[in-house]
Amino acid sequence: MVGLFELDEKDKKILEILEENPEISQNEIAKLVGLSQPSVGARIKKMKELGIINHTYGINIRNPGLYILKVDVKCRQPRELLKLFEGCPFFLNGFIVAGNRNLTMMFIGEDLSTLEAIVDQHIRPSPDVYDIDVGIVVRAERDTVVPMKIHIEPADVPSCGSSCGDCDYWINELCLGCPITGHYRGKIWK
Repeated sequence: MVGLFELDEKDKKILEILEENPEISQNEIAKLVGLSQPSVGARIKKMKELGIINHTYGINIRNPGLYILKVDVKCRQPRELLKLFEGCPFFLNGFIVAGNRNLTMMFIGEDLSTLEAIVDQHIRPSPDVYDIDVGIVVRAERDTVVPMKIHIEPADVPSCGSSCGDCDYWINELCLGCPITGHYRGKIWK
């Protein structure tokens, strides 16, 4: 597999152009880098196949109506904790990392109370969790598009195994609930 550092100057220029304008045509790129359109197309195809570039549609986290929560966890089984959130619409991504805390998870939501409920009801109680640090992303410096599950099918038992209808956060209207459980009062997944 070719590493990013092995790309030639034309490949790097194509990446730079696509980063600035993902909607630019291959013909326009060809003019800017001094190649034919088929050569540009072949280079883009090669980089996609190698996983160097990817075109993703999703939500821009700079949207002021959304909150992003970063959760750093020290735990015994990070992969097991990640499995808990496989189908969770609030879960953006997880990263197994080196250091004191070996798992970083990112969540998105319409309100902070719902994000707090996710941490308090699903992460803190885990016997595999030793330490946790939670932070709210205050501002994204650049546009950052993240894929987000918008179409949610209700399930009898969500991957987290909980029932929002029995949760104190939901009962006391401190949490918008989860669209998977059918107990959801928010606007995104309606």
